[in-house]
Amino acid sequence: MSQVENCIAEPASRHHRRRVRLSAAIASALAGSLVLAACSSSASSTSSAAGAATGSQPSGVVYYMIPDTVPSRYIQQDGPDFKTALQKLDPKLQVKFVNANGNQATQQSQAQAAIAAGAKALVVVAANPPLSGGLLALAAQHKVPVIGYENVPINGPMYAQVEFNPLEAGQLQGKYFASQVTSGALGATPVTLARLYGNEGDVYNTQMLKGQNQYLDPLISSGKVKVVCESYTPNWAESAAVTEMQQCLSRTGNKVRAVLGFYDGITQGAITAIENAKLTAGAGTGAIAVYGGQNPTTAGLQYLIQGKQLDDVIKPFLYEAQAAAKLAYAAVQGQKPPAALITATVNNGTNNVPTAFLSEKYITVSQDVGKLINEYVVKTGTDTWSAICTGAVASSQICKQYNG
Repeated sequence: MSQVENCIAEPASRHHRRRVRLSAAIASALAGSLVLAACSSSASSTSSAAGAATGSQPSGVVYYMIPDTVPSRYIQQDGPDFKTALQKLDPKLQVKFVNANGNQATQQSQAQAAIAAGAKALVVVAANPPLSGGLLALAAQHKVPVIGYENVPINGPMYAQVEFNPLEAGQLQGKYFASQVTSGALGATPVTLARLYGNEGDVYNTQMLKGQNQYLDPLISSGKVKVVCESYTPNWAESAAVTEMQQCLSRTGNKVRAVLGFYDGITQGAITAIENAKLTAGAGTGAIAVYGGQNPTTAGLQYLIQGKQLDDVIKPFLYEAQAAAKLAYAAVQGQKPPAALITATVNNGTNNVPTAFLSEKYITVSQDVGKLINEYVVKTGTDTWSAICTGAVASSQICKQYNG
């Protein structure tokens, strides 16, 4: 099987995608089976159908390149939504999916194979952004436009970038955490804080950290917050966050009042470590308050409903996929990125990349959590109540209200 044929056969419909998200174990198992599927055959059947409908051959192939099967959003949501949106713009365009399995060298080999196969554009969720310069140079050499998706590829020319605004995400998290400190919700100062960052060197991580620090630096300087642990989380991996939090608790003798993470997988890891240590995650007296949810996962939303995770930055993935489709379509046509989409530029180390920044929504436990999840998450297709309302939250008042 070639690099390009190591594809993800995307679910046939949104209904199917919702059914496969019943549990993390099922999602993981399905993700493994999807990686083994030969999407070249499904792509051929798709292109044949498109050709029959239009009376012509496909006008080209766009590759959607994901970093790994975790988080599962790229398999279950973004990828299929991207394909749907792009083929509405041009039914003759094929979309092929490849998964790097967490390895940047694999992703570069996949890009090389895609270019050799005649790719018209690459939509890249970088497997390891600081190491993606080689991929960008290769694409530029062959004049194949690259659209960065969420994880900004570093050190090379790009056609465009689409992402939810990481600076804004960090600002939302930092501002809310600061309000908890200054209001006395976290008790006496200094508030002992563990900070769990994302992948070191990622533009996304750097910008989120900048946003958080706008609100945290004054509190740290004044002595109201004492950072007792801080660490970067390689590849934003939940398993790494578990280890980081375990080490922090051990090093401080469990004397941590709050955690500020960078995304749901990291906060999930922190909560797992806290509970493994027979401690409580939450807002109550004696509990460790966990903040920093973002890029919502089903488990993260469940923790939000339970009050174990105290906030979440919500990203309607559908909107990002649709924006990427418009950028890819313009790139294939040889046009500049649509001016209506481009709101800023992102410096990826060597270039100022035209960027479509999308705005997030924000939920905290002090708000009507059920209503906001329903509006920002369920109605946009990011998750479903049937998937969320399982396990410990199934009997919650929120699930009774929204899941029947």
